[in-house]
Amino acid sequence: MKRNALFIPTDQIHLHFGVNDRQDIKIVAPEILTRKLLHELLAQSRKIKPEQILDGDRWEHAEASEANNLVLSKDFADSCLPQYTDGPFAVSFANENAEQDEHYHQQHLEIYFSEYPIGAEYRLLNDVECKSVRLESGGMIIFAPEVVHKMQLGGLTVVIEVPAVANDKIKEMLVCDLRSQDAD
Repeated sequence: MKRNALFIPTDQIHLHFGVNDRQDIKIVAPEILTRKLLHELLAQSRKIKPEQILDGDRWEHAEASEANNLVLSKDFADSCLPQYTDGPFAVSFANENAEQDEHYHQQHLEIYFSEYPIGAEYRLLNDVECKSVRLESGGMIIFAPEVVHKMQLGGLTVVIEVPAVANDKIKEMLVCDLRSQDAD
């Protein structure tokens, strides 16, 4: 389905977090969760639900017993995108209760935006020196590919991946000599 617009009301994000255990939600993603992967993740006791393609241009929350609505990144695709991408971007939302892990991406950058306090510990993939940043008044944090990071969210946060690339999240520990560099 070719899409020209998508509308995501903030009140629907808050409603979603209010009725679901998991405190992050993919809304635009490179692929829909397969039945096989769903069962594997549930077997690992992950808080995960089935996904379904959104019918329409206005995203709405799903009740705890319903599948989450999802838009495929390729629905916004343009023929001039690099061949390895699954679409121009992916979008998700998370809040301060969302589980955060240490990871990096090989082929896309990740943008975090929040009006609430937001911070991160990070290092370059082949570096041993960790840094940290904390934006007390909120703001935007952007990580290029191959930057290992772990986020600290203080409230509703928008996460944008550019371009959308399926299976590009690689877990990597931040074990290193932490030297703080705060910004606000």
